Amino acid sequence: MNKKIEDVFDLPPMENQANSDYPTDKEEQDTGLDLTQLQQQLDVADKIDAALPMVRDLEQLDADMDKYADKAMHAFQDLMDLGQNVEDRHAAAVFDTASKMMTNAITAKTAKMDKKLKMVQLQLQKAKFDAQEAKAKGDDDTIQGEAEEFEDRNSLINAVIEKMGKPDK
Repeated sequence: MNKKIEDVFDLPPMENQANSDYPTDKEEQDTGLDLTQLQQQLDVADKIDAALPMVRDLEQLDADMDKYADKAMHAFQDLMDLGQNVEDRHAAAVFDTASKMMTNAITAKTAKMDKKLKMVQLQLQKAKFDAQEAKAKGDDDTIQGEAEEFEDRNSLINAVIEKMGKPDK
């Protein structure tokens, strides 16, 4: 806008309106957020994310294992249908082959799951190592929290339901 339009419509100057869209220093302090702590947490998350993509073709391996398992399951279904439509003396060999196809499908899914669990285990080990390293350097910025032990699944579920009913601290 130019000055004449501001005068005609009795509008405040453009600079004041543009600056009012951004928070002032006082407003930033009133939010109660510690920007340095947030930045440190984001840096830690970036480190973890940067460590993960070093292993290449993980997504391709997942897709290949899924395709392999799907093909094995389709072959299993086809062989089961065939085994029910052939003579009894030949059915045993067909059902045996169908069983092997099912085993192959299960093995493919298990290998995919084992790989994912191994990646999670490595991430946890890396986080533990980083925490120990930071503690040794004196940069102990661990987050203190609550921990509870549960004897069985029902006590865990009851504790979660109980926590959901209570307001946060």
